[in-house]
Amino acid sequence: MKRLAAVLALVLSSYVLAPALVAPANADDYAKGVRTSCHIAVPAVVRAKQSPRVTITVQPNAPDQAAAAKAVRPSGTVELTILRGGTGIFTKTVKYSGRPVTVVGPVLREPGHYVVRATFRTADGTVFKSCHNNDAFNVKAGSSPDVVGPHPNPGNTNPGGLLPDTGGPDMFWLVLALVLVGSGGALVYASKRRPRAPLYDV
Repeated sequence: MKRLAAVLALVLSSYVLAPALVAPANADDYAKGVRTSCHIAVPAVVRAKQSPRVTITVQPNAPDQAAAAKAVRPSGTVELTILRGGTGIFTKTVKYSGRPVTVVGPVLREPGHYVVRATFRTADGTVFKSCHNNDAFNVKAGSSPDVVGPHPNPGNTNPGGLLPDTGGPDMFWLVLALVLVGSGGALVYASKRRPRAPLYDV
């Protein structure tokens, strides 16, 4: 009976003491800092041979409004990385002091799909936690005028620098033919009205 009582006491103590030991630790971890969220603003399309402008904003994500109101603005550093095909091609770290920061990326010459990754690292001694986020954009080659392709030719566009054919030479020959026909008809009519001279003198 004593052994059974000891086992029961041990089991009951484990159920009673375990939550008491675990709960304060979880609560303490939860209250350790205010979570944050990273927001990235980047154009959806960037032309080739231009630099993308990326704006990063870090906002508090407090459990309630009271905690957010008491918290100061997040501060620390933001690391911006641009990747193409999973390989980083640009990395820059800037200071973050509670306001949005804009980072100008490199000149991108190759069209394709690019990924932007922002990582916020909170400063020591603050109540905020770090955060990270990803976004993406595409690089497209700039369009140039095509004077060779089979595109429709509007009325105000001259392909290859040639003047459009307005039918000028054909109209000239038509008018000339009408003038000649009219002149011939007038001569025939005039010759009919002229009195004929007698063949023999009387």
